[in-house]
Amino acid sequence: MSEMQNPGAGRSEHRGAPGASMRPPEQAVDPADGMTSRQRQLHEAWVGFGWQLIQVLGALEEDEYLIINIKGSNRFVQFAGQGAHGMRVEVVSNFYLPESERLGELQHDLLLKLGWNAPSNLPDEFGHEPVGSPNYFIDLPRPLDLERIASLAVNTLIGPLDADHPLDLEYGSFAESGESIRWPTLGLRRAQP
Repeated sequence: MSEMQNPGAGRSEHRGAPGASMRPPEQAVDPADGMTSRQRQLHEAWVGFGWQLIQVLGALEEDEYLIINIKGSNRFVQFAGQGAHGMRVEVVSNFYLPESERLGELQHDLLLKLGWNAPSNLPDEFGHEPVGSPNYFIDLPRPLDLERIASLAVNTLIGPLDADHPLDLEYGSFAESGESIRWPTLGLRRAQP
Protein backbone atom coordinates (compact mmCIF):
# COMPACT_ATOMS: atom_id res chain seq x y z
CA MET A 1 0.00 0.00 0.00
CA SER A 2 1.61 3.18 -1.11
CA GLU A 3 0.05 5.67 1.31
CA MET A 4 -0.05 3.46 4.37
CA GLN A 5 2.12 0.46 4.75
CA ASN A 6 0.51 -2.79 3.46
CA PRO A 7 -2.82 -5.21 4.06
CA GLY A 8 -4.44 -9.18 3.23
CA ALA A 9 -7.66 -11.20 4.60
CA GLY A 10 -10.63 -13.49 3.92
CA ARG A 11 -14.29 -14.14 4.40
CA SER A 12 -16.89 -15.35 6.76
CA GLU A 13 -18.51 -18.53 7.82
CA HIS A 14 -20.90 -18.49 4.87
CA ARG A 15 -18.55 -17.83 1.94
CA GLY A 16 -15.01 -18.67 0.88
CA ALA A 17 -12.07 -16.29 0.85
CA PRO A 18 -11.87 -13.68 -1.91
CA GLY A 19 -9.58 -14.17 -4.90
CA ALA A 20 -5.82 -13.88 -5.11
CA SER A 21 -3.80 -12.33 -2.34
CA MET A 22 -2.56 -8.83 -2.91
CA ARG A 23 1.16 -8.23 -2.84
CA PRO A 24 2.81 -5.09 -1.52
CA PRO A 25 4.01 -2.76 -4.26
CA GLU A 26 7.73 -2.52 -4.90
CA GLN A 27 9.26 0.38 -3.04
CA ALA A 28 12.54 2.08 -3.91
CA VAL A 29 13.14 3.07 -0.28
CA ASP A 30 12.24 1.00 2.77
CA PRO A 31 10.00 3.25 4.92
CA ALA A 32 11.18 1.30 7.98
CA ASP A 33 14.82 2.44 7.55
CA GLY A 34 16.00 4.34 10.61
CA MET A 35 13.28 2.94 12.88
CA THR A 36 13.90 1.35 16.25
CA SER A 37 13.11 -2.34 16.61
CA ARG A 38 9.77 -1.50 18.30
CA GLN A 39 8.86 1.05 15.62
CA ARG A 40 9.70 -1.49 12.89
CA GLN A 41 7.50 -4.14 14.58
CA LEU A 42 4.59 -1.70 14.83
CA HIS A 43 5.08 -0.63 11.23
CA GLU A 44 5.06 -4.25 10.03
CA ALA A 45 1.99 -5.09 12.13
CA TRP A 46 0.01 -2.17 10.68
CA VAL A 47 1.18 -2.99 7.14
CA GLY A 48 -0.01 -6.58 7.54
CA PHE A 49 -3.32 -5.50 9.01
CA GLY A 50 -3.86 -3.04 6.16
CA TRP A 51 -3.40 -5.76 3.53
CA GLN A 52 -5.79 -8.04 5.43
CA LEU A 53 -8.33 -5.21 5.55
CA ILE A 54 -8.11 -4.74 1.77
CA GLN A 55 -9.04 -8.39 1.27
CA VAL A 56 -12.03 -8.17 3.61
CA LEU A 57 -13.29 -4.91 2.11
CA GLY A 58 -13.07 -6.48 -1.35
CA ALA A 59 -15.41 -9.25 -0.19
CA LEU A 60 -17.88 -7.00 1.68
CA GLU A 61 -21.16 -7.14 -0.21
CA GLU A 62 -24.18 -4.87 -0.43
CA ASP A 63 -25.95 -4.41 2.91
CA GLU A 64 -23.02 -5.91 4.82
CA TYR A 65 -21.19 -4.02 7.54
CA LEU A 66 -17.78 -4.21 9.16
CA ILE A 67 -17.00 -2.27 12.34
CA ILE A 68 -13.45 -2.09 13.66
CA ASN A 69 -13.17 -0.65 17.13
CA ILE A 70 -10.50 -0.15 19.74
CA LYS A 71 -11.00 -2.72 22.50
CA GLY A 72 -12.61 -1.32 25.64
CA SER A 73 -13.72 1.89 23.93
CA ASN A 74 -16.43 3.28 21.71
CA ARG A 75 -13.93 4.52 19.10
CA PHE A 76 -14.52 2.86 15.72
CA VAL A 77 -14.26 2.95 11.95
CA GLN A 78 -17.15 1.28 10.13
CA PHE A 79 -17.69 0.21 6.53
CA ALA A 80 -21.07 -0.23 4.84
CA GLY A 81 -21.22 -2.12 1.53
CA GLN A 82 -23.61 -0.33 -0.82
CA GLY A 83 -23.36 -2.51 -3.92
CA ALA A 84 -23.45 -0.50 -7.15
CA HIS A 85 -23.40 2.71 -5.11
CA GLY A 86 -19.98 1.95 -3.60
CA MET A 87 -19.24 2.13 0.10
CA ARG A 88 -19.88 4.43 3.02
CA VAL A 89 -17.13 4.63 5.63
CA GLU A 90 -17.62 6.36 8.99
CA VAL A 91 -15.61 7.27 12.08
CA VAL A 92 -17.32 7.77 15.41
CA SER A 93 -18.05 11.35 16.40
CA ASN A 94 -18.50 12.91 19.82
CA PHE A 95 -22.26 12.32 19.52
CA TYR A 96 -21.56 8.67 20.39
CA LEU A 97 -18.57 8.97 22.71
CA PRO A 98 -18.63 9.27 26.48
CA GLU A 99 -16.96 12.39 27.85
CA SER A 100 -13.77 10.48 28.74
CA GLU A 101 -13.29 9.40 25.10
CA ARG A 102 -14.34 12.56 23.28
CA LEU A 103 -12.23 13.71 20.36
CA GLY A 104 -10.44 17.01 20.83
CA GLU A 105 -9.92 19.81 18.35
CA LEU A 106 -6.57 18.39 17.22
CA GLN A 107 -8.20 15.01 16.47
CA HIS A 108 -11.06 16.77 14.65
CA ASP A 109 -8.53 18.67 12.52
CA LEU A 110 -6.60 15.47 11.77
CA LEU A 111 -9.78 13.72 10.64
CA LEU A 112 -10.57 16.56 8.24
CA LYS A 113 -6.98 16.57 6.91
CA LEU A 114 -7.23 12.83 6.27
CA GLY A 115 -10.27 13.54 4.06
CA TRP A 116 -13.24 12.78 6.32
CA ASN A 117 -16.36 14.94 6.07
CA ALA A 118 -17.34 16.48 9.39
CA PRO A 119 -20.55 15.24 11.04
CA SER A 120 -23.35 17.01 9.19
CA ASN A 121 -26.49 16.21 11.15
CA LEU A 122 -27.69 15.10 14.54
CA PRO A 123 -28.39 11.54 15.66
CA ASP A 124 -31.88 10.14 15.09
CA GLU A 125 -33.19 11.08 18.51
CA PHE A 126 -32.63 14.76 17.69
CA GLY A 127 -33.89 14.66 14.10
CA HIS A 128 -32.06 13.22 11.11
CA GLU A 129 -31.38 14.41 7.57
CA PRO A 130 -31.25 11.69 4.89
CA VAL A 131 -27.92 13.02 3.54
CA GLY A 132 -24.79 13.16 5.64
CA SER A 133 -24.16 11.54 8.98
CA PRO A 134 -23.86 12.31 12.69
CA ASN A 135 -20.40 10.62 12.38
CA TYR A 136 -17.39 11.66 10.31
CA PHE A 137 -18.04 10.06 6.94
CA ILE A 138 -17.01 9.57 3.36
CA ASP A 139 -19.04 8.08 0.48
CA LEU A 140 -16.91 6.26 -2.08
CA PRO A 141 -18.24 5.37 -5.55
CA ARG A 142 -17.43 2.29 -7.62
CA PRO A 143 -14.90 1.24 -8.65
CA LEU A 144 -13.63 1.18 -5.07
CA ASP A 145 -9.99 2.03 -4.42
CA LEU A 146 -9.58 -0.55 -1.65
CA GLU A 147 -5.98 0.41 -0.97
CA ARG A 148 -7.01 4.03 -0.40
CA ILE A 149 -9.89 2.97 1.88
CA ALA A 150 -7.69 0.67 3.97
CA SER A 151 -4.97 3.33 4.16
CA LEU A 152 -7.49 5.91 5.34
CA ALA A 153 -8.83 3.51 7.99
CA VAL A 154 -5.37 2.55 9.29
CA ASN A 155 -4.16 6.15 9.37
CA THR A 156 -7.34 7.11 11.24
CA LEU A 157 -6.96 4.30 13.77
CA ILE A 158 -3.29 5.14 14.39
CA GLY A 159 -3.73 8.92 14.37
CA PRO A 160 -6.95 10.52 15.63
CA LEU A 161 -8.31 7.38 17.33
CA ASP A 162 -5.00 6.58 19.13
CA ALA A 163 -4.66 2.84 18.47
CA ASP A 164 -1.15 1.62 19.23
CA HIS A 165 -1.18 -1.84 17.61
CA PRO A 166 -3.65 -3.90 15.55
CA LEU A 167 -3.96 -6.25 18.54
CA ASP A 168 -5.71 -3.34 20.30
CA LEU A 169 -8.57 -3.76 17.82
CA GLU A 170 -11.59 -6.03 17.51
CA TYR A 171 -14.32 -6.28 14.90
CA GLY A 172 -18.00 -6.86 14.46
CA SER A 173 -19.61 -7.71 11.13
CA PHE A 174 -23.13 -8.46 10.06
CA ALA A 175 -25.55 -8.32 7.17
CA GLU A 176 -28.63 -6.09 7.17
CA SER A 177 -30.65 -9.30 7.48
CA GLY A 178 -29.10 -9.76 10.93
CA GLU A 179 -26.77 -12.59 9.90
CA SER A 180 -23.42 -12.45 11.68
CA ILE A 181 -20.35 -12.53 9.43
CA ARG A 182 -16.94 -13.87 10.44
CA TRP A 183 -13.65 -12.66 8.99
CA PRO A 184 -11.05 -15.04 10.50
CA THR A 185 -8.27 -13.84 8.22
CA LEU A 186 -8.66 -10.25 9.41
CA GLY A 187 -6.46 -11.28 12.32
CA LEU A 188 -8.59 -9.55 14.95
CA ARG A 189 -10.66 -10.84 17.82
CA ARG A 190 -14.36 -10.80 17.10
CA ALA A 191 -16.21 -8.45 19.47
CA GLN A 192 -18.75 -10.09 21.73
CA PRO A 193 -22.33 -8.88 21.09
